[in-house]
Amino acid sequence: MSGRRVLITGAASGIGRATARAIASQGGHVVAVDVDDDAVRALISESKGVDGRLSQLHADVSREVETAKAVESAVATLGGLDALIHAAGIMLGQLEDIRNQSEETWDRVIDVNLKGAYLMAKHVARVMVPAGSGVIILVASKAGVAVGSGSFPYGASKGGVHGLALTLERHLAPHGIRVNDVCPGDVDTPLIRGSLAEAASRGGDPVEIERTIRGLVSPDSVAELLAFLASDAASSVRGTIFTR
Repeated sequence: MSGRRVLITGAASGIGRATARAIASQGGHVVAVDVDDDAVRALISESKGVDGRLSQLHADVSREVETAKAVESAVATLGGLDALIHAAGIMLGQLEDIRNQSEETWDRVIDVNLKGAYLMAKHVARVMVPAGSGVIILVASKAGVAVGSGSFPYGASKGGVHGLALTLERHLAPHGIRVNDVCPGDVDTPLIRGSLAEAASRGGDPVEIERTIRGLVSPDSVAELLAFLASDAASSVRGTIFTR
């Protein structure tokens, strides 16, 4: 990853945070994007031995003006852009009956998870297409791709991210841009912990919830995969990758 210039969204926690730390520690230069400024500042201050290779930007990925400015600022900071890792995402409505689900919940999840992926890819492509190279990695999920989700909007959004990645690959590959989507399983992140708590509050099976908690894997393992995919070593890897 030495010298690799990478923009990472959702860098305040979970997979995004672990990936930002992993790439910077391997010599990459990372711009970490999130709405939680304090958490990103903490990431930077806690990351040892990265010698200024981690910097911060504030952006809500569901808003195009902020997304466009974030990409522009990242390119200026890094002197170019080799890879995007879009890990920003939220989960709401776990085990909520579709008959009771609000339009606001649906819109918020779709806006962050799916629209956010589209907006980031759109503005990053404006940089990578003229350059004739680059890597776009979208973090989807096994939920909505391999299995159903406990949340209607989450499953729909991640299924959409998967479809978006396949379509981006078709359209951007002729321009020298590689696109992958990664579908993690149950990863020990604040997102899934919050989702399990929401499931418990709606009467979810405590045995199943405890089984899920025991099976959670470290976000560091997914971060190592994402770092590899963002590197030239993964130049022959195409399509969708599933993890535990």
